[in-house]
Formats: sequence, structure tokens, C-alpha cells
Amino acid sequence: MSTSIGDAPVTLEVLVSTPDVALYEELGEAFQDKHPNVTVQVTGEDFNSLTTNVPRLISGTEVPDLVRLASFGNLVEDRLLTNLDPYAEAYGWTEWPQSQFASTRVDDDGRQRGTGHLYGAGPGFGLTGMYYNKSLAAQIGMTEPPATLDAFEESLEKAKDAGLLPLMVNGKDGGLAYPLQNLQMNYAGSTQVVQDWNYNKPGANIDTPALVDAATTLQSWSEEGYLPADVNSIDQTQAPARFAEGEGVFFPSGNWQAPTLQEAGGGEIGFFLFPPEETGDPFTAMTAPGVLAIPTKSSQSDVAAAFLDFIQTDTGARQSTLDLLGLPPAGPSDASLPDSEPGSLVSGTVESFQLLLESDGLVDFMSNSTASMHANTLIPQTQLLVAGKTSPAEFSAAVQKDYEDEAEK
Repeated sequence: MSTSIGDAPVTLEVLVSTPDVALYEELGEAFQDKHPNVTVQVTGEDFNSLTTNVPRLISGTEVPDLVRLASFGNLVEDRLLTNLDPYAEAYGWTEWPQSQFASTRVDDDGRQRGTGHLYGAGPGFGLTGMYYNKSLAAQIGMTEPPATLDAFEESLEKAKDAGLLPLMVNGKDGGLAYPLQNLQMNYAGSTQVVQDWNYNKPGANIDTPALVDAATTLQSWSEEGYLPADVNSIDQTQAPARFAEGEGVFFPSGNWQAPTLQEAGGGEIGFFLFPPEETGDPFTAMTAPGVLAIPTKSSQSDVAAAFLDFIQTDTGARQSTLDLLGLPPAGPSDASLPDSEPGSLVSGTVESFQLLLESDGLVDFMSNSTASMHANTLIPQTQLLVAGKTSPAEFSAAVQKDYEDEAEK
């Protein structure tokens, strides 16, 4: 392990999900300006495919030096990832706020997260919430974001009565999981159950009345016509585009959509955190770092670690993270915050992130709990749920069963 990358020509191969390519190309160019002997080569792959194929991609003979992860699965247990603790010590990451690394620490058994060795870091944090079309909201008398879940559901009903589509959602690739998880946390009155489950704590169980109630509400939204008729065929590219064109009063998604929606929406799109059940209850949201890990078989681990440090500490890199993906940057607490236009959509998501920090409402994504949870469980099960082909109780039980089956592998 070394913080020196030398002077010899090297190529750093970075594999990320397709929507992130533009950011990492820009970060790569900035890193190359600082280290002219390094060539950063960025490759993109569909997020679902990448999530499924990571074990194969990093266990072969030719592996990337950095790879985007959604979950760790068996990667630590199978010794496919580099322990970053020595780099964290060398670069001073141990002096930064450690909550940003909680979800990327894994215990010695390779199962439970939130404790143990560090195996990932990233440029910034994703954050989920609710986008809304200001013009359409005005048509239903909504002058400010709803403060409670009941008020939000009343807005959905008013939108339907006004002949508007209440919710644009990408059901094809996991967008239904965002309102589902927020509903679960609201009904549970706590984030602890889902966070323990996400972090694979022994005995964790998500098959609870809160998840059944959340599934019941989501299914009722479908039955009431609050979702697009073709919700299960809409993907994460189509959904924001259709929403920006005026289809849907609300759109549950993440801050990574903010830069594009800010440009496409012409100032007509706003953002708010999913409302709690009661006024004054803490806000909660799904948030997680855009995790990059160094495969054990990487031939350029020192350069990869230098790149990880650069994207978290360099002023220009932190600005790019916000400008291109809308992500509040990771890094040291005394680092300068990137600039964002006051009153802009991107600025609104950054302010929401700060509000979440104050309410201690940051929770990892249920989709990240196991390697297969996103693609093999939550996507098909939420699709069945909104199509009326499974019951809320069956949905809840199936999610827990798949979780336990994955843990036994």
C-alpha cells in the first residue's frame, strides 16, 4: 500500500453504471490533469446488469481497478474486494465524519454491514424524495409541499379528480421501492428495523405489519389509478423524461435526477422529502454513497485509492459531483461546499440532505440489503403488487424469504 502513484504510465480502469459515465469521465480528466502519467478509462454498464454480474466481472483474469457496487453480497467473504483501512489511515479518511462510511464497512464474516473493515467509498450521496410539477400542483390547489402523509394522499386524490396523472413511477427497474420503503418507515415509526435488515444484523426480519401496511397502501394507489397504466414497463430513462414533459404531478426518485430535471423543467419542478405521518415527526429518506470498491485483483490499487481520495477532496471534483449527478459530496467536514444556484432544484436537494442530517433520517436502500434484492426480488415483487397479482402479506413474506435464502448461500 502506498499513497504514491509514481511517474510510469498507467491506465486506471473504472466500471460504473451507465448514467454515471459522464461524471466519472469528467473526474477522470481532472485526475489526469493532476497526474499526467495516468489514463482513466471509464466503462458503463446497465445498473441491473452490473449489480448481477459484479462477482463474475471481478473474479476473472482481467478486472477493473474500480467498480461501482450496489451491495457487497458475498464479495467480502469471497475475498474479492480490497480492505481500504490502510488507505483510510494513510489519506486521513479516519479523521472525517465516520457516518458516511457506515454502509461500506463489513464485518470479518463478510455479512453484517455497519461494522468492521472499510471496503468502499464514493464521491457523494444519493437521496430520495418527491419531485413535483409546480404548474400542475397549482391546478389542484397545492401551494406548498404536503406536510403529512394524509395531505400527500389527498393531493393524489385531487390530481386524479382533476384528470391528471398523480404519480409518474418507473416500475420496470425499481422506482416503486422508493415510496414503499418510505411508507414502511412511516408506519413502523422508526428506521431501526429496516436499517438492521439492510445491514444484515442477525435475526433481522422485514416481514412486519409495517411492511404489509406499506404494500397495502402502494397497491391501493395502483387500484385508485394514481399510477401510470403502463407503470411496469416504464424505466428510469422514460420516467423523468415523461415527467419533465408534464406527465404526472409527482415523481418519486432521487437527487441524481435533479440536474437533468432542472434543465428540462424550466424552473417548473420542485423537490421535497417524503412527508411523515404526523406534523413534527422526523423526515426519513433512502440515502447511500455512490460506492466504488477496489477489486482484490486490481493491478493498480494504489492509483485507484488515490483517485478515491481525489474525488472526495478536490474542490473541482466535488463541484462536478453536484453539477452532473446532483449528489451532495462526501469527504472531510471542513471541505468547502459546492456552489449551487439559490432556489434551484439542485439547491433544493442539497438543502433536503442537510435537513435529513439534522433529523438523523438517513437510511440505506432496501435494494442494497443483498446482492440480488434489487433485481431479483423488489423489482418483480413490486410489479406483481401493483398489478394485483400478489397480496401485501404475500409480498412481505416473499421479500423476507428471498433475503434469508440469499444469506444462506
